[in-house]
Amino acid sequence: MAIKIIENENGTVTEKTSKQIKRERKLRKFQKTAGVAGFTAAMLAMSSLTAFAANGENTAPSNVSTSTMSTMINIIMWIVRIAILAIGGIPGLIKIVQGQQEENPRDRNNGIVSVVIAGVAFAATFAIAALINP
Repeated sequence: MAIKIIENENGTVTEKTSKQIKRERKLRKFQKTAGVAGFTAAMLAMSSLTAFAANGENTAPSNVSTSTMSTMINIIMWIVRIAILAIGGIPGLIKIVQGQQEENPRDRNNGIVSVVIAGVAFAATFAIAALINP
């Protein structure tokens, strides 16, 4: 097991194994992904609230065109769909290929789970759009 000696700016010296360093990198990557997912969910919630605020009963008002709001909802949903594919789908496919190539079933299965979750989230955006659109 390789040990790496790291010196901080304040002069303290710490020893870390390669396993600890890999764990920290994975944690930072997960934190970034979770942050992007949280931001995307917050934007989706805000846009949904805006759409519902325009009409409290969620029905098309009489003599008012709602095509602009429908277009805005559709655009926001496609942005969310692209974000879901970019965050979960594409890395999942890459993980499947890497796991298959390295003959590591754990990585391959993690990739499959990631793709399935991204697919469910992608499909859910269509249901949400159908509920929101007047």
